[in-house]
Amino acid sequence: MSAVRRVGNFLQVQDGDGCRHLLRVTSVQALSDTDLMRNETFITAVGRTIRVTQPLDEIVDLVAPGERTAPGPQEEPWPF
Repeated sequence: MSAVRRVGNFLQVQDGDGCRHLLRVTSVQALSDTDLMRNETFITAVGRTIRVTQPLDEIVDLVAPGERTAPGPQEEPWPF
């Protein structure tokens, strides 16, 4: 099972300890990589941060389907 999956207007999130959380998609305040390997993500919702074992790029598609995450042909990538 994926650490994060979309269920209607909610995200079902399973943290590293195996605890499950059900978050309203609109309550997600921030998504952050946990380290340079980019294989885990911090999800911040309602002032609480949850660490999940799923890459940020996969979670963005669940939170904001259809949104563009990669730079377009005219955009410069971030320097880091």
